[in-house]
Amino acid sequence: MAMSYFEASPQEKQLAAVGREMMDFSENYGKLHGLKAVTDDGLRTLNELSHVGNMLTHYGAPYGTKERDFSEADKQLISKFMNKKVDIERK
Repeated sequence: MAMSYFEASPQEKQLAAVGREMMDFSENYGKLHGLKAVTDDGLRTLNELSHVGNMLTHYGAPYGTKERDFSEADKQLISKFMNKKVDIERK
């Protein structure tokens, strides 16, 4: 059976899974490590993880996120996250 236009490709499904992992990491970071010592830059990084993760979950969907919607900084954040090199700055 041929893939439907509205069905996500395996690559899009993988990107959506990474996006959900990014959002979960950001959401659970405070529960696991506490937010008291996190700097403003650290909080900004957590917010960016949530934002870019959400963009990834909509990638390839009709009227969803396109490759051109990701800035170079977004792409670097995705790469760092996938390589487990995201640094949340703390005092």
